[in-house]
Amino acid sequence: MKAAVIGGGPAGCAAAYTLRKRGWDVVLVESQDHVGGRTSQVQRDGFSLGSGALFLMGGIYPRTNAILKEMGHYDELIPWDARTHVIDADGTRYTVQFDQVLSFLRIPAMSLRDKLRVAAGVARKLLSPGPKLCFDGAELARHDGGESLETWSRRVIGDKGTDYITVPYMGFLYAVPMSWLSPALFHAVLKQFFRLSLSVPPKGMGQICDWLVEASPGLDLRLSSPAERIVRTDGGYTVHAQGQALHVDAVVVAPEPGVAADLLTGLIPESSATKLRECLYSEYAHVQVCYEQNPWPGFPASVALPANMERDWGACVLLSQRHPSAVPPGGEAVGVYFYTPPLANMTDEEIVKSALEAVREVYPPAPEPSFVQLFHYERGLSIAHPGHYGTLDSLHAEMPEGICLAGDYFAHAGVEAAIFSGELAADRLTGARQAG
Repeated sequence: MKAAVIGGGPAGCAAAYTLRKRGWDVVLVESQDHVGGRTSQVQRDGFSLGSGALFLMGGIYPRTNAILKEMGHYDELIPWDARTHVIDADGTRYTVQFDQVLSFLRIPAMSLRDKLRVAAGVARKLLSPGPKLCFDGAELARHDGGESLETWSRRVIGDKGTDYITVPYMGFLYAVPMSWLSPALFHAVLKQFFRLSLSVPPKGMGQICDWLVEASPGLDLRLSSPAERIVRTDGGYTVHAQGQALHVDAVVVAPEPGVAADLLTGLIPESSATKLRECLYSEYAHVQVCYEQNPWPGFPASVALPANMERDWGACVLLSQRHPSAVPPGGEAVGVYFYTPPLANMTDEEIVKSALEAVREVYPPAPEPSFVQLFHYERGLSIAHPGHYGTLDSLHAEMPEGICLAGDYFAHAGVEAAIFSGELAADRLTGARQAG
């Protein structure tokens, strides 16, 4: 059997790896000149700058961990001790550990009553039914009751718990107001908080896709080959990419959902295409402020998070502590990650200016940076609003035989969501062929 996989991000690479492992002939087509998608690294002046994804999240990434172990790379991951400063509106700082959710209860701005309310809310969630896998869209859909994370958090863990735990935590991960999100993913994280740990591959997050390709001997990888259309043929499909016609038995479609909808025009109902096109994405920007000489050696925290959404930015990260090989020896880079709403009224120049102001707010005085690198995407992170999981999960049953969808948007933006969906697409194709 032969399959085409469209899209060389983690979802497409995981699908290609899984299909090759099961004996399929696979051609992977990617529009860029490299695999990686939103995990790609950008090399500049000795710095290796991540274009998107920041880290792996330990035990809540079971499928990513399983594949890394299978490929023999799991022990190469570099742990990240994400000591974090939560910064209040008046500049007061509180030290917590990002991968230890309960450490946020040490923040003295919360009274004993606030902390007891948070503890009671978390305990009730631990004891109640809920999603066991954080990035399984079908499971998240079953536990999405239509309430927003904002209203759930304020109702269950209170205003202080929301401001000092939910907002800095989920704001860092997804960069949008809590009112835009379903609480299902946060519930899953709370139920598994004891499994959280952070790590990064030695060459950055983009290395995961490189490893998947390297572990897929016989894979026909075609870079700089954007897919143009998919046509049904006798017994299969023809994928047209960069002037070539690829005749295959099945297709995994793993680019962003709007691109998937365009490629599947004429093959799926218009209602299904509409679900894909209406999948919400946030505008997304982050700035890497780079120094050849580290101005702050020994700085006591690697992450700074605001305790509210009153600033433009939602996180500052010291890359030498998160991913040591991201910076040249003796160097440093600060990743400044922006909330989505302010971006609607900011030019690129204003984003960079705001990033430099954030660096001056968070860190001691420093000389001018060696250079600044901006990453700005109109469609950056998928938004899992209330009802998102059920709508997207319903698409799987609406695909024609021999076509499967994959992508992180089926659950929520994240490497685990992408890899899980890629494996699931390969499972569906393999299972369908065995049943046939």
